[in-house]
Amino acid sequence: MRLLIAWRNLLAKPVQSGLTVLIVAATIAMLAVVTLLSAGTHAGLVRAVEPFDLIVGAKGSPNQLVLNTVFFKDVPIGNVSHEIYEKLSENPLVASAIPLAFGDNYRGYTIVGSGSDIFSHEPRVGQGEWLQFAAGRPFSVPFEAVVGAKAAQELGLKLGDEFKSAHGFIPGGHTHDHVYQVVGILQPVSGPYDQAVLVPIESIWLAHEKHESKAEAVEDSHEHEHEHEVTAILVKPKGYSEAMRLYQQFQQEKGAQMIFPAQVIVQLFSILGQGEQMLRGIAYVIIVMGLMIMALSVYWSALGRARDRSILRALGASTRDIFNVILAESALLSVFGVVIGIVTGHGIYSILVNIMESKTAIVLTSGVASEEIYITIGGILFGILAGLIPAVLTYKMDVAKYL
Repeated sequence: MRLLIAWRNLLAKPVQSGLTVLIVAATIAMLAVVTLLSAGTHAGLVRAVEPFDLIVGAKGSPNQLVLNTVFFKDVPIGNVSHEIYEKLSENPLVASAIPLAFGDNYRGYTIVGSGSDIFSHEPRVGQGEWLQFAAGRPFSVPFEAVVGAKAAQELGLKLGDEFKSAHGFIPGGHTHDHVYQVVGILQPVSGPYDQAVLVPIESIWLAHEKHESKAEAVEDSHEHEHEHEVTAILVKPKGYSEAMRLYQQFQQEKGAQMIFPAQVIVQLFSILGQGEQMLRGIAYVIIVMGLMIMALSVYWSALGRARDRSILRALGASTRDIFNVILAESALLSVFGVVIGIVTGHGIYSILVNIMESKTAIVLTSGVASEEIYITIGGILFGILAGLIPAVLTYKMDVAKYL
């Protein structure tokens, strides 16, 4: 009965009730977006580098090497000799070494030259292959292509389709003469390689060769393979101790660097930590202000119904009944505001996820963050507590004053 009275009281003043719910929802939505963005970005970056135990590339910035190899951002530092790849392949500490070559694109999507063993690469033992097929098969000869899930969808590519690559990393570059044929479509991996077009590394070498016909190049490609350079090498060590020993050994290599991508990401988090803390500080100030406004809104909403409660008192309702009605009103306003805020926060976050994915190739995690449980419970409790003040004042209220 008290809950029904509280509900009717709220409906009697729709503008006042609506504004209170709106303020509560805006505050909770802000909290949800900040929480989801922080958790989603960290998880998305960690998941993107998970398949890359070690990366070998040209000397230079480790950050640039990770951005280029893992996220397809920034231009490659340079190339390393095929001899380094061969030495890694034969190293007893290495389970697998996969060459990678960049330099071309198809309508803005990065073409990744690689070895066919990339399709058997397992980021973690027992988890299965990193790249699995939704349709088709792996490439087997030059100028066959396997397309990532998102690239296939947005480019409209399907099995049997043909296309020509362009030089460089952005659309509009010189178009190569060689024609690629799609032989496979990958399942989503929830990472940057959903936007990749994978081709045999020989295709990249052949597409950039000059003064040699395609037929001659295909025939001679394996004979001269040792002469070709690679942009990066994805190295999977046999174990953790082997990885550390391999890393120590590679410090003597003058022509390349070896990095732990996960460590680079951690360092990036550390570098960005101060800026993130500043942003969090600003966000917390805004949130505290929002919660204060939310509390005042609930308070004034409850206080603004003093005449209604005076009438109830005059009709015989006890102060305890009025107290419970006020708390019920505050609870209803808070619950509606929190629910709408959480839903709105997820909606805004979904828009930001799509923008981030298209601009950065980072796939942010979705779902309910653990912190949202605290936000939901805290928002409702805070709203109810805000209604305690006018509820307590009802004990001292002069009924005649409002009649």
